[in-house]
Amino acid sequence: MKSDVLAKIREIKIFLFDLEGVLIDENISEVKSIEIIANACKEFNQLGLLFGIVTAHENDKLIKDLKAINGCIVLSSSLDKVTVTDNFLVSRSIDYKNVFYMGDDLFDIQLLKKCGVSCAPKNARREVKRIVSFIAKSDKCKDLLNEIISYYKKTKEAVNRVTKY
Repeated sequence: MKSDVLAKIREIKIFLFDLEGVLIDENISEVKSIEIIANACKEFNQLGLLFGIVTAHENDKLIKDLKAINGCIVLSSSLDKVTVTDNFLVSRSIDYKNVFYMGDDLFDIQLLKKCGVSCAPKNARREVKRIVSFIAKSDKCKDLLNEIISYYKKTKEAVNRVTKY
């Protein structure tokens, strides 16, 4: 991981993720995926960070289950991910430089370009990989979330080491 990307991760206030292809893993059940997302959301929130999902997915049972997760922000039902995200960020007074977004498909590119830190799973489309800040080591939901949390924790550990001296 490049040090300039780690420095930017330290400034992130909200971590946003695409749903299909990023947080939903075809090889595990929807129930297990929701459990993984809920645990990650709890950990992000305990670190004082916002956790959210930006998806074109319609308002169905999955979206309702995700919205029921305490502290999970779900921005759904729009192919225009930038507009729905703009509206949310304005309501929270958050600047794009303080936003992390992970996406994997062409619909994610415009939002990825606006965020302070952008990321793609290793199985993302080539066009997406070309424009992100970094490519994650995995393409499995649990591993992706753990990787991002560990990067954030590393930046905080580095700050704590510097401030001790």
